[in-house]
Amino acid sequence: MYYENEKITSALFVACLSFGFITTSALAGNDEHGYSMRVYGFKQKSHSAGWYRQTTNYKNNWKVKLTKSGEGPHTISIFWLEKAGGANVSPIIKKIAGNPEAYQRVNPSFHGKKTVMLTAQNNNISGNEYNISGYWDEETGKIQ
Repeated sequence: MYYENEKITSALFVACLSFGFITTSALAGNDEHGYSMRVYGFKQKSHSAGWYRQTTNYKNNWKVKLTKSGEGPHTISIFWLEKAGGANVSPIIKKIAGNPEAYQRVNPSFHGKKTVMLTAQNNNISGNEYNISGYWDEETGKIQ
């Protein structure tokens, strides 16, 4: 009887470890969080809803795809990540509407485990405003 209880306890322990690993890995999965926001004139910033960046590894890339821009096809918008308070936590990505998604690291000084927002702005100084949409992910699990 004692031997059987030990086997059950060991099996449950292994199952719990496996589940914990799967759950943790899923947090850094390559997701596609949709965004839709207004880009304002004169390089004013726009923000998406925030997502919690679980990882502390700055090499764990974030990504963005600009699917559609009211400025027109093949136009450029600029993206980066910010944390609450407006502090930039990544270099910029210049995205052309309709092109494939792009990946970028966060700044090495950003240690993660914070909510980050996708930030966007027009790539040129203009008073024009337009809507953009696409998807992004705060941590993809893609290490570069």
